[in-house]
Amino acid sequence: MALIGDIVESRRAGDRQALHDTVGEVLERVNRDHPVVDPAVITLGDEFQGVYATLGDALTAAFHIRARLRPHDVRFGLGRGAIQVLDRERGIHDGPAYWAARDAIEQAAELAGKAALRTTRTIFRSPEDPPAQVTAVNAALLTLDQVLGALSPGSWRILAGRLSGLTQKDIAEREGITPSAVSQRVRGDGIGVAMEAMRMLGELP
Repeated sequence: MALIGDIVESRRAGDRQALHDTVGEVLERVNRDHPVVDPAVITLGDEFQGVYATLGDALTAAFHIRARLRPHDVRFGLGRGAIQVLDRERGIHDGPAYWAARDAIEQAAELAGKAALRTTRTIFRSPEDPPAQVTAVNAALLTLDQVLGALSPGSWRILAGRLSGLTQKDIAEREGITPSAVSQRVRGDGIGVAMEAMRMLGELP
């Protein structure tokens, strides 16, 4: 399973070098903490690529990368198929999986250009899976992206903390709010729903 990611509107970043360094650090941590076949690395500019055994593993990596890179936003394309390694050290690959992932990330950008779908960040393409299954996965991803796109910076920090394994009490202390306030955001802002959707999507073969 190939994953391609890039930073949304990275040219607007005030310090491109700092952003590049942050992306590299986040990728290293996610590579260390989650299953990966060929570690995700920066390949060109702010784009990065990685290879995973399953769609679920690739999506889990994408969710954690996106949460850890806030306030920067990330767009992802995922593709299933054969993969050819062109340059292992630089993380450069080719083959049907990467062609599908490239098509997917381009579709994500195209959909995000439409007002009603502006929160779109992640798309899956696969010539090997039944079309209905691919459609179902993308429907779930579009809905999840809508929930994530509505989160405030504070709610994103709560989500990132929960994904990192922090308890609601830990997050409350870090944010300077009560555990009850954290719990209210988890319920009211859809953080709990987003986490459950991520868990379920993370189990896909």
